[in-house]
Amino acid sequence: MKETITQVVTAFSPIVIALITGFFGARLGRRTRSDKIMERLKAEIEASEALPAGSVAKETLLTQLNATASKYAETCKHEDTFRRDSFGVVLGLIFGGVGIALGSWAALAGGAYLWWWVLAIPLIIFGVPGFFYEMAGGKSREAPATAPTSSDAASA
Repeated sequence: MKETITQVVTAFSPIVIALITGFFGARLGRRTRSDKIMERLKAEIEASEALPAGSVAKETLLTQLNATASKYAETCKHEDTFRRDSFGVVLGLIFGGVGIALGSWAALAGGAYLWWWVLAIPLIIFGVPGFFYEMAGGKSREAPATAPTSSDAASA
């Protein structure tokens, strides 16, 4: 039994270390989408100030500037409502981890222990996708329902 645990830990430790390193490395180096749009917005403002007044290029750039500003406002609104459900993340991690460990143990033990796959497969199927779904934002990624405008309420 001790050899089996050693084999499982030896097999999965590089994967776990790579995942942890990648997660924290990506978090530290990540710029939000609104930051990128703000840089673009600043560049467009500088370019529009450099163009002569009344030129077609300046009018086109001002139209693009308005579109970029509205996209920035929409992106900020989305980023403000984004959240991760920590309970879902932990539950997915536990289900997926237990399922993978149980499946690995059953495969290494072989013989009569292979029936444990009946329990391991559903744990993996629900745990791993659930973990990544919640890490990506879960239900906060869904578009919120917009409130009807006054013209919509008057026509109804």
